[in-house]
Amino acid sequence: MKIGGQTVNFMVYLGAEYLVVTQKVASLSGKEVTIIRATEVHTCRPFCRPHRCQLGSHQVIHEFLYLLDYPVPLMGRDLLAKIGAEITFAPDGSAQLCLGEETSPMILSLAVPREEEWRLYTSQSKDSLLEPESEEEFPLVWAEGNTPGLAKDHARDACLGIQVHLDWLLQWGLLKRCQSPWNTPIMSVKKPGTSDNHLVQDLRAVNEAVITLHSVLPNPYTLLGLIPSEAEWFTCLDMKDAFFCLQLAPSSQPLFAFEWENPTMGPKSSSSGPDCHKGSRTSLLLLVEC
Repeated sequence: MKIGGQTVNFMVYLGAEYLVVTQKVASLSGKEVTIIRATEVHTCRPFCRPHRCQLGSHQVIHEFLYLLDYPVPLMGRDLLAKIGAEITFAPDGSAQLCLGEETSPMILSLAVPREEEWRLYTSQSKDSLLEPESEEEFPLVWAEGNTPGLAKDHARDACLGIQVHLDWLLQWGLLKRCQSPWNTPIMSVKKPGTSDNHLVQDLRAVNEAVITLHSVLPNPYTLLGLIPSEAEWFTCLDMKDAFFCLQLAPSSQPLFAFEWENPTMGPKSSSSGPDCHKGSRTSLLLLVEC
């Protein structure tokens, strides 16, 4: 067997647990093992540092037990098992050492998306942990120490209260089923002094995408200031309810869709109202224009 370019003859001995050398083939590693001699005397002997060696077509890195006072180097079971060696005995008493076939190295392929490739070059040491300054400046946005929780859902009583209103709106055609890529959340607001729940649609995401319009009419309070002081009788027309019954254009109705799961039936569905929405940014402006 070649050890670091030097050929060393070994005696195969199955009674030896370790590969034994009688000369230092490398510096001592500081690791020791207790051996028992035939005289039952226990002694501690050191190991040499792992070194590259070649036996046949096998190249391995192995450590050697250093026994200066041993007569011959021994090839023990540790190296024989590492290279997959087999020993066969013939009827005439001869033995043959067969080395295991050298297996080709396994190639592990890892497919990583390009946007995640940077993770392969990051260190997992403690130095790469989150800096305290960043955690204090931007709290509650880091995965470290901020375990995910369950999203807060509607209480069952609130869901049943909302479902009553939705069934009524669907029955009278004020809501219709649809399939929309935009689904805004809905909230349940309890009416003061009652057990009823008021349905409120959260249109903040829609309002952020809407261009702000500016009225071309005078301020309504300016018009009220033009009323003569001697006027005694007034007629007040509430146009609010009539205005919010006006239908939206069919192309705009999916923008105000919402998704809801029936608390008794189970399946989720999207619905949208054909009328103007009070929560829309432009609703008040359009009401004044009317």
